[in-house]
Amino acid sequence: MYQQLTANLMVDSIEETLSFYQEKLGFTLVASVPNEKGYLQFAIVEKDGLHLMFQERRNMIEEYPMLEASATKPGITLFIKVTDFDQLYQSLKSNVSLAADLHETFYGTKEFAILDNSGYVLTFAEN
Repeated sequence: MYQQLTANLMVDSIEETLSFYQEKLGFTLVASVPNEKGYLQFAIVEKDGLHLMFQERRNMIEEYPMLEASATKPGITLFIKVTDFDQLYQSLKSNVSLAADLHETFYGTKEFAILDNSGYVLTFAEN
């Protein structure tokens, strides 16, 4: 039966993506794979038991040709519940691009959303 779900996000640059997730969000690199030209084609990061995988666009299209596109255009959002909501908001609001400022949803949860370096929307919600 199912045990874990981890998003594998298509990105233009693994190196730039790692920099964003490590420096802005505090993720730790778990593993990375370079290609024959030396740049990274794949990486996994982790923070507090959450995992994300990133795959370089050309490499992902080689693996999944049906994903061919002229440019990387995010088509999903990530929803992340956090316990240190107010502290996280204060630390990020001036250091990243906000997709949605702090607000209360129609279902009563405090949230805000940011854009990562590739344009993916990460929504943080109070746990």
